Amino acid sequence: MAQTDASMLQEAYLDRYRPDRFLDFYASIQNELHLLANPGRIIPVSPVPILLDRRYEEVFSTLTNLLWRAVGAETFRQRSAAHIPDPLRTVSDRPGPPIPFDRDRNIGCVDLHLLDGMPRLIEFMVLPPGMVGIYPGLLARYGEFFEEVLPGCSPRIFLDGENRESCEALLQEHIVGSGGVERFVIVDWEPHRQITYGEFQYVAEGMEKKWGVQGLIADPRELVWKQDRVWLRGLPVDRILNRLTLVDWLAHGDLLREYTRIFKEFPQGFVYHPHLWYLGDKASLTLLSDSSLLGEMKISDEDRQALAELVPATVLLPDFLDAKKGLVDVTKLLDRMGGGPGEIVLKPLSSHASKGVVYGPEDTPTVEKLRAVLRGIDPHEHVAMKLVPPPEIPVPRGSGERELWRSDIRLFVLNGRCLFAGGRIYLGNYTNQTPCRAFAPLFFV
Repeated sequence: MAQTDASMLQEAYLDRYRPDRFLDFYASIQNELHLLANPGRIIPVSPVPILLDRRYEEVFSTLTNLLWRAVGAETFRQRSAAHIPDPLRTVSDRPGPPIPFDRDRNIGCVDLHLLDGMPRLIEFMVLPPGMVGIYPGLLARYGEFFEEVLPGCSPRIFLDGENRESCEALLQEHIVGSGGVERFVIVDWEPHRQITYGEFQYVAEGMEKKWGVQGLIADPRELVWKQDRVWLRGLPVDRILNRLTLVDWLAHGDLLREYTRIFKEFPQGFVYHPHLWYLGDKASLTLLSDSSLLGEMKISDEDRQALAELVPATVLLPDFLDAKKGLVDVTKLLDRMGGGPGEIVLKPLSSHASKGVVYGPEDTPTVEKLRAVLRGIDPHEHVAMKLVPPPEIPVPRGSGERELWRSDIRLFVLNGRCLFAGGRIYLGNYTNQTPCRAFAPLFFV
């Protein structure tokens, strides 16, 4: 198929799409990728891929390098350390040492919306993002399905010369670390209830097959620190792949004193240092959109300008509190954001997966409604971000009909490089709204 324009290929795919064929495809990968491991929260896969022109390969690679240079800057890591709450601090002095970050051995993701074809940052993480363990396999298998639907069209799936096996191997090498690992554990709160439970099983299975390393899955309350070692169900554990969000860690702090002790006594046993959470939380977005901080960082003027274009204005609400009234000064806030009340999003600091989001166009379309919302929330627990509307994507609904859903893009980063990409498609105003959401592959065509 000679035509490589992404929009034309998207249309061709939709024209040839058949629900029964897609369901057969899903059935063919459900056991391999453990999609049904949690019957109450099966892993949903989008019936349509996200297709982009191949020029975005370089765009995303450049963007990732830019963001990781900023994250690795000592000034940024030092300022981010100030956000670490006392229960998880390893030293008593504030702000403490810069958060450790090895730019050549890390993992993370960058979430984007495309605005007039240009990427704008929505969120990012410097820890394992959801589904990272199965995404290489999902992309590879979905690529085969895509070529069956559109014979002769071979999309680019992996970047920088990588493939499914090499991307999975990079994650496995992180777990193995310097070697001598006989057993590791994937930790999350009630993991069998998580939508990522199947991903955990897939990663554990892969480690056993390739490295002969036993992989266990556990709730953090099960781990014990004894005889200067981590123990789980009577077995010693060498490495911990923590998938517990720091939000949940703090929320259950009283129940996780032993797990917190393990972190403080044995931080080198964690595959990824838990404090990396604070390099990519919502407060970190306020740092990246702070022109004064960017001026202090040892990065080039070109990088500063690129970050200003990439990161929408994001601010901490306490910076706009009226000292006398104890309320957010809405006029000053909107002046800083450069738009009306319906053009901002309020996001809780102590939340994730789009929980508690206040969406401007629907929740605060007028100044009066914005003031009312601000009176009902704790400003110290929220940031305000300039709204970047998500793009729409047509989704087949049967009988030849289509429905417009929304989409975002997720770049997966391993060892400082964007190696593959995916996204989420969803009904509603933002991601992670169930039941109408699904994980999508992203192909370059």
